[in-house]
Amino acid sequence: MNKIKGVNLGVLLIVVLSVQCRTAKTEKVKTITQKVADWQIKTFEDMGKYRALPSEANREKWHHRDRYHDLEWHCGALYAGVYQFSTITDNPKYCKWLKDIGNKNGWNLYKRMYHADDHAVGQFYLNLYEKYKEEQMISPLQMRFDSILKSERVNKWHWHWCDALFMAPPVWARLSKVTKDSKYLEFMDKQYHMTYDILWDKKEQLFFRDKSYFKTRENNGEKTFWARGNGWVFAGLALMIPDLPKDWEHRDFYITVFKEMAETLKKEQRVDGSWSASLLGDEKDYPKMETSGTAFFTFGLAWGINNGILDKNVYQPVMMKAWKAIVSCVDNKGMLGYVQPVGAAPGESFKDYTEVYGSGAFLAAGTEVYKFFQKNK
Repeated sequence: MNKIKGVNLGVLLIVVLSVQCRTAKTEKVKTITQKVADWQIKTFEDMGKYRALPSEANREKWHHRDRYHDLEWHCGALYAGVYQFSTITDNPKYCKWLKDIGNKNGWNLYKRMYHADDHAVGQFYLNLYEKYKEEQMISPLQMRFDSILKSERVNKWHWHWCDALFMAPPVWARLSKVTKDSKYLEFMDKQYHMTYDILWDKKEQLFFRDKSYFKTRENNGEKTFWARGNGWVFAGLALMIPDLPKDWEHRDFYITVFKEMAETLKKEQRVDGSWSASLLGDEKDYPKMETSGTAFFTFGLAWGINNGILDKNVYQPVMMKAWKAIVSCVDNKGMLGYVQPVGAAPGESFKDYTEVYGSGAFLAAGTEVYKFFQKNK
């Protein structure tokens, strides 16, 4: 008989093979994520070489091949992803790389006092502070934010474009957490609601990029909702919600927004697993994949499932299709292609060009997909 002390050997073999298969998938996710991380770190100083440059006729002011400053938002998104990946590997080089960047720049924020983009690097400063407990890592950040709170402009609306909801709110929320001072959380909540009240579309459950898009329409007559812009928001919520106090009266608002966006994303996902650069636009108008928005959505969906906010049975297929889509855009060296260049609206992506924020989004996504497989072995 195929039994040993009542154990069915056939069933046992199936279980063992199933576990081995899931383990192999888990390691495959980690391997491709590390490949992207290593390539991006290796080529970091030459980042402009890998950036798409539109023709002179279509070039906007921010399209160039210069190296971004270490403290600009583009790099801030990369650092957030690198730190996420560092949490699933024993290799200390990723945190060392981040720490070296912080030391090199004196743990300062970028130039503009009030501008959300120039607060983005504060995410990795706070992450490293929680790891190393070195005060210099957050003292310039805290001084900047204290100055904002004391300024005459404190009550003005600062986050008037949806991308800002990735750049700044997670920094304010985490600073509140690590300092145990609610004033930072209160400022974040007030500013976030100002943005939500103006840019949130209740019917479509998405954010307009900014007020200039209220009347913009796609060729199919649908409203224009920029994928990466909403990706910034969705990923920002996934980064921030864990830092919100469990007993805070406004916490449910952020979870509700996250769930409503996820519902729309499930509905608008393309057959290839990605999302069009304009979420409601006709796919024929956006024939190429766009990986930065898709990667941010993948990260958020995986995080939501892992933390019990999104129903696994409903969202696992959506998340896995999206993960496969972005993995298919990683070349043999580890470069993530089809990342839409810097912009403020849906646009074209290019197979052989990338952006550092796209890599950051991929690393965050890979980290959460890895955690998903770890939990579901």
